[in-house]
Amino acid sequence: MNRNLCLSLLWIAILAFVSTAAAEDHYAAIYGKGQNSFSLATGSPGELGLLKVLGEAFADQKNAQLKWKKAGSGESLKFLLEKQVDMIMVHAPAAEKRAIAEGWASKRTLIGSNEFFIVGPETDPAGIATATDAADAYGRIAAAKATFYSRGDNSGTHKKELAIWAKAGIKPTGEWYIITNE
Repeated sequence: MNRNLCLSLLWIAILAFVSTAAAEDHYAAIYGKGQNSFSLATGSPGELGLLKVLGEAFADQKNAQLKWKKAGSGESLKFLLEKQVDMIMVHAPAAEKRAIAEGWASKRTLIGSNEFFIVGPETDPAGIATATDAADAYGRIAAAKATFYSRGDNSGTHKKELAIWAKAGIKPTGEWYIITNE
């Protein structure tokens, strides 16, 4: 075999290996080594270790490999819509139901729920300690222009925050409303 042909074949093999390795790099973790491969997008459940426990059990039961793509609820839903993942684990009920209604998701199963707390300084500059509900508290925060930190990241938590602002009839803006993008 001539030298140029050998070098060409070597480069093709290297490129194929690098391409395969790069394709796997976008997964935060892979659980199991089974023949059936599934991909899942989620954020906090993976970061907190819940997905590891569930993923390993699923992989064992289904002779599977579960690939975790790290993403918040908004991005996970986008990945599912674009068929970049097979499953998602999110906390955005309205968006989940819309995905099913629009036909790009087939089923949703409740596996847990969140509780949200509004925290702030003991001095309570907006007087939210006596608020009747979260929307009332948000209204008081806006009226007092008390500092409010928003994730602003299109996550399920951020969607919940926006729903509370909408219920209060407020579009938060101004120097008091700080978007962290985290």
